Amino acid sequence: MKVLSILALLFSLAALAVSFTRQPTVSPAEPAQSTARLEAKVRALENELARLTDASQQPINELEAPATNQDPSESPLNSTNVTPSIIEQQLQDLGVLEHFRKQKEKLAEARAIVLDTERDNWERVKTLSSLKDGGGIDDEIVSSMMPLWTASLDDPKGSVLRWQLLENLRGTTNGEFRTNILEWIGEEESPKMRGQALETLAPMANDPNVTEWLEYLVESDSEPRIQERARRILQNNAEGK
Repeated sequence: MKVLSILALLFSLAALAVSFTRQPTVSPAEPAQSTARLEAKVRALENELARLTDASQQPINELEAPATNQDPSESPLNSTNVTPSIIEQQLQDLGVLEHFRKQKEKLAEARAIVLDTERDNWERVKTLSSLKDGGGIDDEIVSSMMPLWTASLDDPKGSVLRWQLLENLRGTTNGEFRTNILEWIGEEESPKMRGQALETLAPMANDPNVTEWLEYLVESDSEPRIQERARRILQNNAEGK
């Protein structure tokens, strides 16, 4: 059964590799999501393959050590012992491993740019999108952007920078970012900017202060679309509890 399981995983990985290299043309918003899903599937299958391979090499009786004088070529599972290297070679031939390596390097480079306070602020903010696409946004990244957020409040053109931060840091539940948004949004007159802030705060709807702000939008915002969106966020949050 373990041999069959490993062979099944082998075929699954091969199929994923082929699909990875032969993806159809998609819209600009879709490639990062599609690639991330394929990468996750490949990693999951590789982990399961490694687990099954390790298990196949254990003696049937865990209390009995395997014979030390047994010829490895005589083992019925001998063919599965080299499966990981076969998989790796197939993925290498299809360019999948090379793609993953380059993506990892690009992600590390983007992270270094964002965290480098000596670089131009706009370069750092624009690079956030690359980190977001690669799943590289964490609390350290968010905190590094907060001085830029604060500085933007005194900049006549700061709304453009705040829009980019709201867009590219969306999905985080960082407390400092949440507080900064709530302290600023009450003075914001632009419905578009309030809507942008609304979407960024949606994942934080469990926070009492965010809930209070959403309830205020439902009752008092001048834009009907924002009122309705805030109502849906509150409803979804209540249903998820």
